[in-house]
Parts: sequence; C-alpha cells; structure tokens
Amino acid sequence: MSQLAHLQEKLHTVGATMGRLEMELARHPAAGLVANMRSLRKLHDTLQEDFAYAANQVGLDVLHYRLLEERPTAKALSSSVGTFQEAVTVAYDAVRSGVPKNRRVYSTIVEAETALQIAYSYPGSFGVVFTVPTERMLIPDVPSQLDRAMQTVLKLGKAYEDRQMISEVERRFGKATLRAVYSWATANARSRTGTAIEWRRSDTVRADVLIQEPEFRALSETLDKLSGKETRPLKPTGWLVGADIKTRRFHFVTSGDEDIRGNFTDAISESQVAQIPRRYTAIIQATTETSYATDEEIVTYFLERLEPL
Repeated sequence: MSQLAHLQEKLHTVGATMGRLEMELARHPAAGLVANMRSLRKLHDTLQEDFAYAANQVGLDVLHYRLLEERPTAKALSSSVGTFQEAVTVAYDAVRSGVPKNRRVYSTIVEAETALQIAYSYPGSFGVVFTVPTERMLIPDVPSQLDRAMQTVLKLGKAYEDRQMISEVERRFGKATLRAVYSWATANARSRTGTAIEWRRSDTVRADVLIQEPEFRALSETLDKLSGKETRPLKPTGWLVGADIKTRRFHFVTSGDEDIRGNFTDAISESQVAQIPRRYTAIIQATTETSYATDEEIVTYFLERLEPL
C-alpha cells in the first residue's frame, strides 16, 4: 500500500471515530470524552498535514471543500460540489486555450485534467477533501493554469458587489465561466448553505475563500440581472424582401439564404426609397445580448443603410 493510500485509510478511520464520539458527547458530555475528542482532532490535523505532503510528492494538489452545515442533504452536497467542479473546469479550459469561452463545452482531456477525486471526508461542518493532479512550475510561486482557474472561481464567489471584476472575468475568460459560477451560486443559495474552500499544495495555501449563504444569494441575483452585450457590423449581399415604414421593420434575405429581420430608422424613407424585391448590400449592426444566468443569446439587427447592386 502506498503512503498516500495508507494515510487516506487512517483519515477515514479517525474521522469515523470522531463522528461517533461527537454523537456520544451530545448525549453524555463527560470530561474524559472531551479529552479524547481533543486528542483525536490533534491526530486528525497531523494526518491531514501528512496527507497533503504525501500528495504533493506524487504531483497532487489538495482541495478542502466544506459545507457550512453539519448534516447536509445528498442533493445539497452533490449540487454544490458538482456545479463548483464545472465552474473550475470551464475556467481552466479558457486558461488552457488562451481564448475566452462562450459555451460550457469542453473536451474529455480538460475534464480529466480538472477532475476532483474524493480522498476523504471529515465531521463537523461537513467537509470533503479532494485531490487533483496539476503541473509543477519551475518557479513554485508562479501559478499553474489550474491555480489561475481556481483562484478566478473563488474570487468570483465573493464578487457580488464587484461588477468591474465580473466584466474583467468575462473579457478574459468568456461568458461560460460566469454562467458556470452563476449555477454554483444558485445551487448553494437554493440549498441555503455556504462553503469554505481551501486549495493547498503541501503546506502552502494557494487560494481559499469562505462564502456564506447570503453571499451566494447576492451573487446569484447580481448575475441574474446582468447581461453581456456585443455589437458587430455585418455587410451581407442579398434581397430586400420586406419593409414597413410605419413599424420600422425590415426583412432581408442574404445570398446564402439567411433570413435577417430587424429595425431601421431612416435607412428606408421618403427620401431613401427602396425597391422590393431588389438586390442590395445591407449595412447592418448585429447586437448579441446574453444573460449570465442562461445559455440563451438574443440577436437583434439594425439596418443602417442599403447600397444598390
């Protein structure tokens, strides 16, 4: 048996003993039991330090994920950890590729490189310890790609009042990371639980955060109200097949048979007469608006002018 597996087994045993002793203390708070619990906690802390050191020796980082509730439901635990896992994976994918991501789609390789493997759990406010392999930099203080992803997600967890940071994350990581963090915040808000998270490499804390349930709720509400907006110019050629100067609506069919419907102001008027049907080059502004809370995108089109062909 490896040293890591041996320590993992001892942590399971000590943790289970602590759980039984806590229940006994609730019924019979005797001084002897209190002393035994103190000794067990000290042993547990030492074993955790040894485990983190042994994990680092084989290239594993350690993540402590604690729900701020003694007896969470299975649904609360799975939704909290599951949405957190996806947020880290999506952020890591953006860091790894160097390209902001707008969709929560990633490869099996990225999924494997960020997979949190359960190591052991411990009593009290319910905690689970995970391990995950991560690259070792030549200079230890330089963050790895996974460090950067983890730090970004944990900082976003406290950014319910920091819209500048939210906008910066969108610019660097893309909308997908914000959507994934929204799902994480919403899952914890619905379960009415907070989390305490610590990302360690041996005895060094790489990142940590404590987020209370009201903070998750505030972050969820903030992201629910915000939306990203992007405008880009289009210059398609095709046919103007419809226009209404009362409603200021137009219908344009491109040479590639794409339907474009939208608004205009003076692109078509008594002084800017347009023929229907007729081929034109259309100068259009396309605006894509995306809610951080969903994967839905709404695209609107504005016709600036028509150039006859």
